Amino acid sequence: MATQARTRPTGINRFETLAWQYMRWSGVLLVPLVLGHLAIMHIINSVYLIDIDFVAARWSLLGWRIYDAGLLWFAGLHGLNGLRYVIDDYFPNPDLRRGLKVVALIVFAFIFVLGSVALIGGVRQP
Repeated sequence: MATQARTRPTGINRFETLAWQYMRWSGVLLVPLVLGHLAIMHIINSVYLIDIDFVAARWSLLGWRIYDAGLLWFAGLHGLNGLRYVIDDYFPNPDLRRGLKVVALIVFAFIFVLGSVALIGGVRQP
């Protein structure tokens, strides 16, 4: 009885596997982050009371900055990856797909940088 050596499948894209896993894990992590944000910003505190002073007081603690950074990065990358899936599904032209992905990456990079600078720099009161 002869045995055959198992070979690794050649068509597996490691990036796509990691992107698929990231969507699942970030979705699980986003649930408590988003529910916490909803509870703090919309249920416990009135949205009419949230102003620059509220944000400055909240961001004076490092924990809140880390919480908001996690929400920004997990939600942003989750959304960017989802947009990448949508572009792959609905645009058959490879050049158009590549262009749309580049534009999406530039827009999201700008938003990530702007949000991260705001979180790191904080709110300065005169």
